[in-house]
Amino acid sequence: YLSDNQFSGPIPPALGRLSNLRSLHLSDNQLSGSIPAELGTLTNLRYLELSDNELSGAIPPELGVLTGLYRLDLSGNQISGSIPPELGGVSFLRDLRLSNNHLNGSIPPELGNLSLQWLYLDGNQLSGSIPSTLGDLSVLQYLYLNDNQLSGSIPSTLGNATNLKYLYLNNNQLS
Repeated sequence: YLSDNQFSGPIPPALGRLSNLRSLHLSDNQLSGSIPAELGTLTNLRYLELSDNELSGAIPPELGVLTGLYRLDLSGNQISGSIPPELGGVSFLRDLRLSNNHLNGSIPPELGNLSLQWLYLDGNQLSGSIPSTLGDLSVLQYLYLNDNQLSGSIPSTLGNATNLKYLYLNNNQLS
């Protein structure tokens, strides 16, 4: 737990050698550079929280092999590129927060394979339609897709997400 400090510079790739690490909290620092792909070797990791830094570059698809990951929070950075469809393989993931970055492209339909309770993708430049597979998220409670460039209609399958408490779709181009 190293959040809320004055750390700056890149995240050391050597952290990928901490094979027994279960939680890595580096939020609220001034970390910059890209997220090291080596973090994808931390197969015991349950919590990866890198929010509110100055991280840039793409989300490494290698994070998709962290099947025991419960929470991934990369919000409040300058991360760009698309959301890797490989994240749909993180079978234990319940909390995915990618808000307030520079992500673009479409929302991968593979995210519907997960058992997410929290999905925060707001404040990006995501485009295309809302995948109908998000309706397969039967335990989903919070879905924030606002402040993007999403278009098309709201899929009727979202009605299958019967545990949904908060649905934010405002500030898009939905019809």
